[in-house]
Amino acid sequence: SVSTYPFQVFGGAWADQAPPHLGQLPRKGDIMVGNDVWIGRESVILPGVHIGDGAIIAASAVVTKDVPPYTVVGGNPAEFIRRRFNDRLTAMLLELKWWDFKPDDLIKVLPVLTDPDLEKVEREVEALLKSRR
Repeated sequence: SVSTYPFQVFGGAWADQAPPHLGQLPRKGDIMVGNDVWIGRESVILPGVHIGDGAIIAASAVVTKDVPPYTVVGGNPAEFIRRRFNDRLTAMLLELKWWDFKPDDLIKVLPVLTDPDLEKVEREVEALLKSRR
């Protein structure tokens, strides 16, 4: 056919009007991008890939597989470069979910989220989590 676009994914009338052969095309699923993700210029993310919260995709990377939270990947195909933070801070940030904060609450924790002293950040995030429990 002229188009190989999977129109049926929209459901309803779209699925009713799409011919059966379009459903036979390989479909790896949607690309899922987490919160606070940085995607470098001219990167390509293939269908079905999930990018974890806080991940960084280097410029011109070709991402062919899932990227764990708070990791840095790059290259063609993209490969793991490094973790952004230690396991403890990563787990705490994923629990904190600061991206769900109301604007007034986010303003209060902005100094913590932008502090380059990761040991201090770890202590302060731990305190924030304890105050919410």
